[in-house]
Amino acid sequence: MQRVILIVDDNDINRLNLRLLLKDSYQVVEAGDTEQADKALLGHRVDLIVLDLALPPEPDNPDIGLSYLEGLRREGTDIPVVVITGHDERKLAVRARKAGALDFFAKPFDPDEVRGTIDAAMQERMQQLREQEKTRLLDNRMGQELLGDSPQMVSLRDLIEQVAAAPSTVLVRGETGTGKELVARLLHAGSVRSDGPFIAVNCAAMDAGLLESELFGHEKGAYAAATTRHLGWFERASGGTLFLDEVSGLPAGVQGKLLRVLESGEFSRLGSDAVLRSDVRLICSTREPLESMVEAGGFRDDLYYRINVVNIQVPPLREHAQDIGLLAMHFLERKALLCNKTVQGFSDVAMQQLTGYTWPGNVRELENVIERAVVLAAGNTIEAVPSLEGPRVRQEREDLIASWLERLPEDGVNAEQLMDEMERRLVETALLRSSRIKARAGRWLGFGERAKDKMRYLCDKHGIQAGGDET
Repeated sequence: MQRVILIVDDNDINRLNLRLLLKDSYQVVEAGDTEQADKALLGHRVDLIVLDLALPPEPDNPDIGLSYLEGLRREGTDIPVVVITGHDERKLAVRARKAGALDFFAKPFDPDEVRGTIDAAMQERMQQLREQEKTRLLDNRMGQELLGDSPQMVSLRDLIEQVAAAPSTVLVRGETGTGKELVARLLHAGSVRSDGPFIAVNCAAMDAGLLESELFGHEKGAYAAATTRHLGWFERASGGTLFLDEVSGLPAGVQGKLLRVLESGEFSRLGSDAVLRSDVRLICSTREPLESMVEAGGFRDDLYYRINVVNIQVPPLREHAQDIGLLAMHFLERKALLCNKTVQGFSDVAMQQLTGYTWPGNVRELENVIERAVVLAAGNTIEAVPSLEGPRVRQEREDLIASWLERLPEDGVNAEQLMDEMERRLVETALLRSSRIKARAGRWLGFGERAKDKMRYLCDKHGIQAGGDET
């Protein structure tokens, strides 16, 4: 998309010179006074304003331009402004900067100075827009990643909406990477406690002593390292939501204290007999079968019944594979923005890789794979995802290798000749599967951006006749 510059200058010759200087790089909109400038701002998406300070109705009074600039800033317009001054008006440039101008250049115009100033201002504007969009995406990311048109995801979102308003304790189940914490955050956001704190704790990441201290707090002197009073998560989350991730990792002693809080709302800091109360909604998650742990004596049955009031199951990605394309594009847009890359989509080969993979790490693995692909992408399209192989692709490769190994003679081989023949056969196979189009065959072989050139070389090397180069 071509960037738009609004030139505000009452001198026709000045506007013409600037338009001719900038038209190859930018779309130029012109205005001869502040009234025309206002109309232009209403009718165009303007990325940068070039403003002459000397404007009608008093062309000799630079305060007209300065007042207009100050008015833009008062109205909240964040479009950057570069002002035009005379050679003897450097003090005006300083005043203009204080009024909100980004930069200035002098007249008569020096073409190199004008282009350099405007290009730098435009780059700063683009960075500003990227940061704004980045902030918007990050601020609004809750809920956006729970995407999907599949029946499983529609049902999950409906259940979250239904459960969020209730005060009940919730147990969120699901494999690693399915988005259990996201579900907990959505439950909090949709509850009457949404203005309160949301605190997430990974119960499997701490030893028993530290976890107990972090959950319930401690007094100074409770143990050797306790040099000050420490408020626990139950105190800090009061009025909000406490999310215990991987609750199956709770040590036995902590399980008993947690049960007491759930039953009475009361607890004590380590090193104190004072009874405290906390108004917390508890949400727990687990990837382990708690029922089996209860039967084996590894998890208290009374605590299990307390935390399993409402049960939410988050499906693994393989069970709603139809959402992979939608999720992949969502992550692509966000990662491209965060990495300042211009990647905009996936090739057919790359999308086939994504949809043909089983995703043992679920949505988290998909997000990480997309980020890696964006970082490594050399163009506007992710041509292939070398780190992924769908089960069909892996099986085909293994079958091909096995067939070659079975035919190897007992008395040794000519490795160079064998590898050359295998390469030729792979090229032929790729062409047969790609309508003999070199670029498409090269992408099937995983050559990515080099697909067309690499296939030309291999076809010439082996004397193979192929079709066209295009996709």
